This record gives sequence, C-alpha cells and structure tokens, in this order.
Amino acid sequence: MSNWTGIAYKIPRNMLSKCTDRPDLQFTGIYMLIGKTEDDSTDKVYFGEAEKILSRINQHVVNSAKEWNEWNECVVFISKENSLNKAQVKYLENSIYALATDAGRCELSNGNCPTKSSLSEADTEEMEEFIFNLRLLTGAMGYRFLEPMISKVTECDSIEYYMKGKKGYNAHGRVVSDGFVVLKGSIASEGIAKSFKDTGYHKLREKLKLDGSIEGRVFTKDVLFSSYSAAASVVTGRSANGLIEWMTENGKTLKDELESNSE
Repeated sequence: MSNWTGIAYKIPRNMLSKCTDRPDLQFTGIYMLIGKTEDDSTDKVYFGEAEKILSRINQHVVNSAKEWNEWNECVVFISKENSLNKAQVKYLENSIYALATDAGRCELSNGNCPTKSSLSEADTEEMEEFIFNLRLLTGAMGYRFLEPMISKVTECDSIEYYMKGKKGYNAHGRVVSDGFVVLKGSIASEGIAKSFKDTGYHKLREKLKLDGSIEGRVFTKDVLFSSYSAAASVVTGRSANGLIEWMTENGKTLKDELESNSE
C-alpha cells in the first residue's frame, strides 16, 4: 500500500512456533486473537497491544488457564523499522475495539475497554490513516468485524423493508451485502408457533434474548442475519419465507424488488 509503513501478519495458532525467525514480530504493535463463539455462529475476538508482539501472543498460549484460550489464529499489525510507540499502539487498540463494539459483528473477549492514550494532532492523523489501512487489510483477510452492518452508503441507497402481523410483531430492516439487518426498535412476535420450537431459528431467537439483543420483544440494536428468512422467522416466531414476507412501504415484496433490480 503506497506510502504506508504498516505490516500485517495472519498467523494460524499452530504456526506460532515457526515465526521465531521473524525479528519484526518482536516489534511494538497490536494484535487480534480470533476464534468462534461456542455455538460457532460468529467470530470471537480479543484485541491487544504489546511492545514485543510475538512474546505477548505466546503468553496467551502459556497462560491459557488465565487467558481466553479458544482462538485459532491471530492477526498482527506492526510498522517498518519498529516506528510505533506505546502511546500510538494503545490508541490503535482502543480505536479498533470501539469499531468492533459499534459494528456488533463479533463477540469481544476483552474484559474491559482498552485505555485510549492522548496523542498530538500529528500523531492522531497518522494513526487514523493507519486504522483506515488496517481495516482494508482485515477485510481482505476475510474478517468483517470492524465494518458497520449498515454503511453510510447503504443507509442512503438501501430500501427499507417492513413486516407487521397479528401476533404483535412490527419490524423493519435493510438488505446488506452479507445478509439482512433487522433494525433497532423492531418488535418481535408475542409468542411462537409450536412447530417453531425445534428449529435452529428458535435457538437463535433465544440466544438474541440471552445476549440482550432482544429485550422483552424489542430489538435493542441492529441485528445482522445471514438470510432474509432467518430474520423473518426470528421476528414472527414461526418458519417464514423472508423473500415474500419482507415488503416495501408500497407493498412490493423483497423477492419482486430483487428480481426487478436484476433485470
């Protein structure tokens, strides 16, 4: 990347021992330990910083009884010639933690929000550029937990879809590149159908209640679903075809809208 001093490594956990011949992995930098939640439904991530990156990551392995241990790979960001200092990496750590929190795409393993250091105006501008490039590379590696579910571009251009029914559900959402987002403030059904209890969507609905994404029947935040039907089923409390049940304000189904856009 032109004029950028950053270097990125993506390292499988079982390859850490083969990285000792990389002197730059003992530079000051930030790292992400990446695994999956217990139900394998989403990424679980730990964000950290260190003055000797590889040594710190190995501490996570050695002290596995005290540290989160269910990660299977790590992503590291350092700078050429070890030019990042402690204050800068603490700023980076806090910033990417905040991005992941706002995005809501992963479960965070950090016990507390990392402290944000105070930087000069020049250093702040430099670190913001570093973050911009870091996000590009993290996305290129296949991770989207630093990206908002609904970008400003999507928010302006995307059609909003609605669903309202006799069981009290009243929801709205948007199509995004990796699924469907049910928007904050949407209301799920009062009850569920008997046939719904043994489905994966019912388990998903219960999980969203447990983690606070749904309180009572109200969505407390934007929630990303992998499919239109997953979103519709969780909202309605029954098996639902999202292509037909999500509709625009003027009554056009999501299916019809997608088909008209493909013509």
